[in-house]
Amino acid sequence: MKLGTSINFKNKVEYIKSNNVLALIPGTDLANEYIIYTGHWDHFGINSKLKGDSILNGALDNATGTAALIQLAERYSNLKVKPKRSIVFMALTCEEQGLLGSEYYAENPIFPLNKTIAVINMDALNIFGKTRDMTISGYGFSELDDYAIEILKERNRYAAPDPTPERGGYYRSDHFSFSKVGVPSINMSFGVDNIEHGKQWSFDTMSKWISENYHKPTDNYEPNIWKFDGMVEDIMVYFELGYKLSMTDKYPNWREGVLYKAKRDEMMKQ
Repeated sequence: MKLGTSINFKNKVEYIKSNNVLALIPGTDLANEYIIYTGHWDHFGINSKLKGDSILNGALDNATGTAALIQLAERYSNLKVKPKRSIVFMALTCEEQGLLGSEYYAENPIFPLNKTIAVINMDALNIFGKTRDMTISGYGFSELDDYAIEILKERNRYAAPDPTPERGGYYRSDHFSFSKVGVPSINMSFGVDNIEHGKQWSFDTMSKWISENYHKPTDNYEPNIWKFDGMVEDIMVYFELGYKLSMTDKYPNWREGVLYKAKRDEMMKQ
């Protein structure tokens, strides 16, 4: 049976301009080498097609990561022993539209990529309470994991792989734009080994939250539900990771066999 069809449609394209926002704390001895913290500041705005509440606030995704950027900047600013390497705080735009802000920066870097030591991404922080672990998307991809594992161990915690890698989380946040061009990057998120309730409760609670609130108007700050103690502990890990990297002259790399290592090795010859 031969079948055919013809379809006509009109498409309206709107062009807008949106900005990445960067801040820099210069290093002391190695000021031309950079540790970058990233977190996307955008969300979806208003969806006029929705009835009732049509504002998508993005409280968890990613006002939490943006707030962490600000807190970390304040923390670094008040340090008595300043970092040897420069620290960059990068609030990225258009992550929800396909990592456009981070992709633009990676293709048009302000700071040389071969002098960018690491990217530490913060996207949707822990609102469910203290955990024994933190998860790493792309666990084992780079030597940055070794630093994170050591820091967590010092705090009687541990690093764990992403429990749901089939969701493709590694490829859906801003660190991936840097990975693609060869810069070692790490995306750490809240753990699932909840101290008060255990692993199964954590997994069920997070899955329920994603189903009911992810990219929906209900992603709001809920003062009776949100717990900040676990988030604070995780932010301290982000801080210590960046600070430890800033106080050494080592260049962590991708593991052998990881796709992004060849690009990193090539850029380091420059």
